[in-house]
Amino acid sequence: MQSWQTDLLNLQLTLTVKPMFKYISSLQRIRQMVNLTDSTVGRLAIPRGTRREAVSIPGADFEAEWVTSPDTDPQRVVLYLPGGAYVIRMPNAHTGMVSRLCRNANARALMAYYRLAPEHPFPACLEDAVLAYRWLLRQGIDPEKIIIAGDSAGGGLTLSTLLALKERKLPMPACAYMLSPLLDVSDKAPSRWKNALSDTALPAPKDRAMNPRPLYLGDNAPEDPLVSPINGNFAGLPPMYVQVSDSEMLLDDSLRLARRAHIYDVEVSVDIWRKVPHVWQAMGFLPESREALEKAGAYIREHVI
Repeated sequence: MQSWQTDLLNLQLTLTVKPMFKYISSLQRIRQMVNLTDSTVGRLAIPRGTRREAVSIPGADFEAEWVTSPDTDPQRVVLYLPGGAYVIRMPNAHTGMVSRLCRNANARALMAYYRLAPEHPFPACLEDAVLAYRWLLRQGIDPEKIIIAGDSAGGGLTLSTLLALKERKLPMPACAYMLSPLLDVSDKAPSRWKNALSDTALPAPKDRAMNPRPLYLGDNAPEDPLVSPINGNFAGLPPMYVQVSDSEMLLDDSLRLARRAHIYDVEVSVDIWRKVPHVWQAMGFLPESREALEKAGAYIREHVI
C-alpha cells in the first residue's frame, strides 16, 4: 500500500500538474512555469552537503556538471541523463534526486544536460550523451565503474545510448538504471490509454494540448531503434534495473523491455511500485522515494565493484 504522503501528492498533481500539461499549448509558457518551480521548490530539495561543479567538455554544445555527495568514491561514476519530454529541464530537482542516489550508490554523477527539442531535435540528445560518455573514458574512468541512468525521456535516452555505444563499438558501462523510462515514442502501448486516468502526472496523448513527440522527432521515424529503443537489438547490453509505477502510462515500456531483454539473454530487473506518481524518486519527502533510491544504490554497488 502506498503511503499517505503519496496519496496527498497524487491528489495535488491531479489538480495542478496534469491540467497544466493538458491545457497549456505554449512550450514557452510551460518552460517558464517549470523553471519557476525548479528555481524555488526544486532548489530546496537539494540535500545539504551536495557539491555542484560545472564541467567543460571539449566539442560539446551542452552544459554538464559534477554532482557529488560527501565521502563517496570518485572513481564510481553515474552518467545521468535527465528527463523532461526532451523539451524541458529541471536541473535543481534532478540534482536533489541524483545527490541522494550518489550517496546510496557510493558514487559521483556527471549530469549531462543534453540539447533540447525543438531547437535541437533528435539525434542531438543522443550525440550529446555519447560525447559525455566518451569524455568520461578519456578522463581515465574505467567503463566497469560507469553507470548510465536517466528518468522518463532520459530513461529512454539511457537505452538509446547503450545501443549507440554498441553500434560504435565502444566499451559498455557496468550497468544501467532507468526510472519510468519512455522507450517507445509512438504512444501505441496499451498502458497509454489503460492508465490515462490513474496516471496523476501526465496527460494521455489524445488530451495533450502540446505534443512533444513531433518536436523531438524532427524528420526521424518513431520506429527507429535509436529513437524508440524498445525496438533495438539488446544483445551484448549490460545489466539494467528499472523502476516504474503500476499506475502510470509508461508502464508497458518497462514490461516490454523485460520481455525483449529475455529474448537476447540480457539481465533486466523491473521493479513495479504501487500507485506512486511518475518519477516519484525525485520527491524526496516520500517514503517510497527514499526506499527506491536505496534499492537503486544497492543495485549499483552490487554491479560496480
